[in-house]
Amino acid sequence: MTLKDRTSASFGFEWAKFSDIFAEYEGNFLSYISPIDKSFFKDKVVLDAGCGAGRHAYFAAKFGAKEVVGIDASDRALEAAFENTKDLGVFVWMYDIYELPEDWNGTFDFVVTIGVLHHLPDPQLGFQKLIPLLKGGGTISIWVYGKKDNKLAMYLYEPLRKITTRIPHKILYYMALIPATIMQMANWLRLPIFSYYARFPFKTKWNDSFDVFSAPSARYYTLEEIRAWFEQAGLKDIIVSYRMLDGKAKGIKGMGVK
Repeated sequence: MTLKDRTSASFGFEWAKFSDIFAEYEGNFLSYISPIDKSFFKDKVVLDAGCGAGRHAYFAAKFGAKEVVGIDASDRALEAAFENTKDLGVFVWMYDIYELPEDWNGTFDFVVTIGVLHHLPDPQLGFQKLIPLLKGGGTISIWVYGKKDNKLAMYLYEPLRKITTRIPHKILYYMALIPATIMQMANWLRLPIFSYYARFPFKTKWNDSFDVFSAPSARYYTLEEIRAWFEQAGLKDIIVSYRMLDGKAKGIKGMGVK
C-alpha cells in the first residue's frame, strides 16, 4: 500500500469515528484563517481541500458562502462530510488533491486547506495543484505543522508514530483514550501542559490523540519555507505567520491572493 493509500485509509477511519461538529470548532476555524473573518465568506464560491468530516465546509456555508465544495480522497470521510453538511447545500466530491478536474480551474473565490498538506507525499506539490483553481483575485489559505514550539511532536510523537502506525486502527482508536484522558486530567487540574485543549470537549482530545499516532506521515515547517511556497506560486498580498494560542505557536497559517 502506498503512502497516499495509507494516509487516505487512516483519515477515512478517523473521520468516520470523529465526525462531530462542536460549537467550539467555529472559533477554531476562524483562528486558522485569520485575518479572514466571517464577513469574508458572503457570496463566495469556496473549496475545502481535504475536507475530512466537513467541519470547515460546514462553517463556510454557515457564514454565507454562495457555494461550498468539499473534496477528500476518502469515501468514509466524505460520507461523514455529507451527513454534516447536507442541510447547508454543500457539495462533496471524492478527488485526490494531485488530480483535480481541469474544468475547475478559475472557479473558486477561496480555497482553504487546513491540516492536510503536511500529511501528503509531496506537500508543496499539493499546494501548487490548488493555485489554478482560484479565480483572478481569489484567495488561498492554508495551515500546516510548524517547527516552532513543537518539540514534543517532533522528538516524541514522530518516533512513536513509527510504531503506532503499524497498529490496526480499531485497536489504536481505543489506545488513544489513554493520552486523551491524560489531557483531560491535566485540564481538570489546570496544569499548563495541554492547556490549549481546556476549551474543547473530551472527544476532541480523543480525536487529536488518534490523529497524532495514526497518520502515516507528517512534516514540520518554518515561516520562511511556507512563505517561499507562496512566493514561488506568484501570489500577492502574502501573509505567513504563526497561529498563536496561549502564547505558543500552534502551526503556521499562510494566505495569498492570485
